[in-house]
Amino acid sequence: MEGNSSGGGGGGNDVELLCKTLQVEHKLFYFDLKENPRGRYLKISEKTSATRSTIIVPFNGISWFLDLFNYYVNSDDQNVFSKELQLDTKADY
Repeated sequence: MEGNSSGGGGGGNDVELLCKTLQVEHKLFYFDLKENPRGRYLKISEKTSATRSTIIVPFNGISWFLDLFNYYVNSDDQNVFSKELQLDTKADY
């Protein structure tokens, strides 16, 4: 993926630091760690055969995502709805 300013809010000063790609079934995920004058962020894009969606996660919010992913990974199907996730609903930036 090329380093550009889409989604980062940096007006063209975005620098690509690290890129990883993950394919799961028919979906392709791009994980791009980037930096602009406002700081580092993780750009996560999902590409299917017809569409592409992107979210931007500020660097200090990545650990919140990891906590949430780990919650689902470590929950079996029967306990996922009864198990409480101990996360605040709002991250302070």
